[in-house]
Amino acid sequence: MRRDTLPYHVVELRGLACILLVAYHVVGVPGTGMQVEDGSLYRYATSSFELIRMPLFTFLSGLVYALRPAAGGALPSFFAKKLRRLGFPFLVVSTLFYLVQTHAPGANGSFAPNAMWEIYVYSYAHFWYLQSLFLIFAFVALLDAARLIDRPVPFAAALGLAMIGCQTIHTESNPFSINETFVLLPHFLLGVAVTRFRDRLPRRALLGTAGGALLLGLALHQASLLGAIHHYFGWNSAVALLCGMGGAVTLLHAMPSSAVFRTVGKSSYAIYLHHAFFTAGARVLLHKLGYGDAAVFGVALLAGLAGPMMLEAAAQLRPWTRVALVGKA
Repeated sequence: MRRDTLPYHVVELRGLACILLVAYHVVGVPGTGMQVEDGSLYRYATSSFELIRMPLFTFLSGLVYALRPAAGGALPSFFAKKLRRLGFPFLVVSTLFYLVQTHAPGANGSFAPNAMWEIYVYSYAHFWYLQSLFLIFAFVALLDAARLIDRPVPFAAALGLAMIGCQTIHTESNPFSINETFVLLPHFLLGVAVTRFRDRLPRRALLGTAGGALLLGLALHQASLLGAIHHYFGWNSAVALLCGMGGAVTLLHAMPSSAVFRTVGKSSYAIYLHHAFFTAGARVLLHKLGYGDAAVFGVALLAGLAGPMMLEAAAQLRPWTRVALVGKA
């Protein structure tokens, strides 16, 4: 097998992550989205994947990054590519989203900051992930350029420190989504490890450990959701690490080939960037027409997937729209 390929269905897994994400934003948190009751099946279903969704996205980013990691002499080029891929769409799409959110009826504008500049500095809507992912890429690239994590023992030490930081580091103001950066860094590093050291990681032991971690994490998380234990497990909890890391490795090996998931996965970045425009539009329209929750959920989910795909195809027609809307050269 070539060293620049992976023996997994990564694109399909991105598609699955996209579907889970769009479904979550269709339902929304209390006060947003479909505004269903806390005890509804929709809220329970999306909450069940709360500790897996974003860790899975981040794990896959680390997995693919490790195929072509940053090198010392190529750092300027690496950062330029990440700014184009993440920075330009972040500025453009978050601005458009803020204007829609604060001016369009029914768009939950009360959750937008009063000052527009805050959306570029602090965590805002789903665009916080672009801030966090850029910081993660920057941090890991610097470690790689200095050759500090190219061997198993120092890499394991870095991963261990990242797991500790995930559970302990927190800032009140959260500039540039630094809190989420520390939360997701272990998942990115785990993805790097699975690619970088895959010849040294016995498949049976890896899957056994991941599966056990996932089962334990899911059991505790479900007990919390169902009220069996009165404790909320946040993103920076040990249970979140069990679910996120165990779930990512397990799903990586379990994900089959699928034309549907592969089609969605090929447009995963465009879907992440733009899905909220289409889900919100479909939801507002269907609510005004008096449709029930099942129709709203189904149509809005489909709109959140298909709409960004069509937008991505249209963006390919001009160089500036490719960069501004989907971060492509």
